Amino acid sequence: MASLLDELGWRQYIGKESEPHTGEPVTARDIRRYALAIDDDNPIFYDEAAAKAGKYGGLTAPLNYFSWSVGVPGAEKPVKDLGEDGLSSFVGVPDIPRAWDLGWVRGGEELEFFRPVHVNDRVTVQGTLVDIKEKVGKSGTLIFVTSEFTYTNQDGELLVKHLITMIATPRKD
Repeated sequence: MASLLDELGWRQYIGKESEPHTGEPVTARDIRRYALAIDDDNPIFYDEAAAKAGKYGGLTAPLNYFSWSVGVPGAEKPVKDLGEDGLSSFVGVPDIPRAWDLGWVRGGEELEFFRPVHVNDRVTVQGTLVDIKEKVGKSGTLIFVTSEFTYTNQDGELLVKHLITMIATPRKD
């Protein structure tokens, strides 16, 4: 009996890189609004004078801002093109055939920070599907998909490495 992973034919995508996606230039307003949204009152996110006197010499974004600076490639779609769960794309769900036939949950992630995001940065993300495993247990078949995303700025400097594992399972009728 063939496994779900064999039926989907996904093993061939291991090692496949996504197309790079570059976001719009980061603005001071973007950084300030994000910091306010996460309730972080560090002055390097709001106050130009405090930021210039700080470690980075200018306004910088909170560490976890990196993914907001570029957005999720393919996620900006009209409502009519969204899936039944309201999503059209999600970081970690691979852009491969039949991906959205399954239900997805986040299984875990690791982040490694190298540089902060600054005003006027243009952040580029590129992902690689690094591993796919299938496990069958009491609750049914689960597929673990691990991807690595690298975020760089306009100068090619590495900002963040993001390893994320998503877990897929067949949707219940």
